[in-house]
Amino acid sequence: MEAFIIMITLVIVVLVIGGLWAKRFFGYSCEKCGTKLQPFEKLSDDDKADILAYFRRFEDREPDVEDIFACGNCLVVYDDFSEWSCKVCNSAGLSYIGAMASPNEWVKFQGRNKNLIEQIECLRCQRKPQGRWDCVLCDTEIKIKACRRCYSIYAQMPVNGSRYSFYVLLSDREIIKDSPDSKWCVFEAE
Repeated sequence: MEAFIIMITLVIVVLVIGGLWAKRFFGYSCEKCGTKLQPFEKLSDDDKADILAYFRRFEDREPDVEDIFACGNCLVVYDDFSEWSCKVCNSAGLSYIGAMASPNEWVKFQGRNKNLIEQIECLRCQRKPQGRWDCVLCDTEIKIKACRRCYSIYAQMPVNGSRYSFYVLLSDREIIKDSPDSKWCVFEAE
């Protein structure tokens, strides 16, 4: 039985590593439009400077540029943190807020983001979303993703006149300076 468990574990590890290698080799696609993303090194010098200026000024960190990709169609920047990982606590579980909408969690999100309640409809939503797709199709101007562990919230938006959109932390919290390998993080709800 132990040999079977070890064998299954090894097969899973090989499949995960192989999948990540294949994804890197064949390229990533934009979550919004499906266009193949451009790696940071293939962007123009002006675009590189624009993207790095965002990270230095608004996230106060130097990102790992090997893991930065940009969509040339809808101008979204995917950075060295997984789009599904929290930049505050590195929890793997970032999702549209409607996918986690239980009454207790709404209260926690509102309590930890009091200064944003009037600005962001998601924090006062009365539509009672039943999951991710209700939020994806929502017509609110700012659609947020949220972390169930530290209750930080994010929005995809351009910042400081940039032509690119970034996943911007809206909560008043400090971002981790180095992006840990989030795919090995274990989700722990509070």
